[in-house]
Amino acid sequence: MVPQTLQFLHEQALRAANVTSTSWWKQFQDSRELFSFDISELSSAVTQLEVHTDINLTFSRVSYLADVGIGPTQPLLVIERVPFNRGVAFEVEERGKVTSSLTLGDFSLTGKIVAAQRHYSTAIALLAAEDQIAGLLDAAFMQFYLAIECILDADGCAKAQKNGRAFFGPRFIPDLEKIVGHVFLARHRFFGHGHPKQQKAHSDSDTAFAIARQTLVARWCARKLISLELNRDLVEREMRLYPALARSVAFYGNAELLDSEFKLPT
Repeated sequence: MVPQTLQFLHEQALRAANVTSTSWWKQFQDSRELFSFDISELSSAVTQLEVHTDINLTFSRVSYLADVGIGPTQPLLVIERVPFNRGVAFEVEERGKVTSSLTLGDFSLTGKIVAAQRHYSTAIALLAAEDQIAGLLDAAFMQFYLAIECILDADGCAKAQKNGRAFFGPRFIPDLEKIVGHVFLARHRFFGHGHPKQQKAHSDSDTAFAIARQTLVARWCARKLISLELNRDLVEREMRLYPALARSVAFYGNAELLDSEFKLPT
């Protein structure tokens, strides 16, 4: 997905005459100009592109080093981006939405949006590596959840839903309010808090997957709230989890599925 996204952005840059937002495309005359470039400008441009394209563009490899007495030198854990098989491809309709977003120009990124997007982008990066290392799916859920907290300025369900209604008015539709409540309940039961079902999940694959799929709900909710905060429609790239080779699940904001396919274990 990342190579496809970068190729798409390169193609868009070549068609810059048709795109009003070109702050993310820069040419350097020589090495001196390149190395004198303010890295914070690059970081800001990457953040803009991540919001436009709904993907993490910064993560490639993360190394955790243990301190054995002479500083953090002993490799303890290395996470590398693997093929992002949680999504299928950069679909034609998704490319159209990204093109429309780029045409509307860069976003006005407030401190709240920057914080939420960092959590969201980190979660996408964790999903890209989760296939090989247990536990990162839980971490991804928490990062999506923190993005939701940032946008709604609340760490409790009732306040989050109240703030959603206050911040966004009728755009905070009942289905979205229900989804927010669902994510907060999932976080309270299974992510960072004790619950008997957590123990069963270690030996029961159905329970484990019922918990894992809540990450998809949190991801959609976070992306939707970022969209509302920016007051712009954003592309929602396909993302799926695969409990078996011939089966996958995805969540696109259908609150009815919270009572069936995405129902929380009780």
